[in-house]
Amino acid sequence: MNTKFLIALLAAAGFALPAQALTLQSPACGASTVTDQQAGYVSCLGSFVGNMDNQLVGAGGIFAAINSGFGLSTSSYFSSDNFGASGNPFGQNEGSRDDGVINFDQALTGSFVLGLKQGNGFSLYLFNGSNIAGGISSIAYDTNGVKSNAGIALSHAGFFGTPTVAAVPEPASYALLLAGLAAVGLIARRRSAA
Repeated sequence: MNTKFLIALLAAAGFALPAQALTLQSPACGASTVTDQQAGYVSCLGSFVGNMDNQLVGAGGIFAAINSGFGLSTSSYFSSDNFGASGNPFGQNEGSRDDGVINFDQALTGSFVLGLKQGNGFSLYLFNGSNIAGGISSIAYDTNGVKSNAGIALSHAGFFGTPTVAAVPEPASYALLLAGLAAVGLIARRRSAA
């Protein structure tokens, strides 16, 4: 019997196959000379063998590695390949680009993990935009922490976490601020006249 057919039959019947643990490869994610120098960078995991998209769940999957390695609990993943999807923070498809800068739709605050995928490997980088004025709107990267002599071209990037954007005041907040300033000005004017 065909192995792929058997796996498909078992999956259709509701049997789950155990997830394999992520496999480390060389180089280490810290071999990057650009990614880990970005504002908001905290730490990294990897480099791992394979594709991010099919190793997300299970006790040995990416979500578990992010939780145990970074202390960040998440089950959200966005691929830059699907940058136009609702909630996806990427500003464009990052695949096969050589400029080495990833742009987000909006400046991100809070903690998130950026996955860089090239060839048959990927690394995970933890960022925290909470202490960055205006948040993180772009990240310069290289893929030397993903594959040896990798350069900067990506297969795609992955975003793990919940995109948290910097708060933009509502128009009513501006109106309230202006009214308060006008009141302070009026009081100051009356005091100086007296």
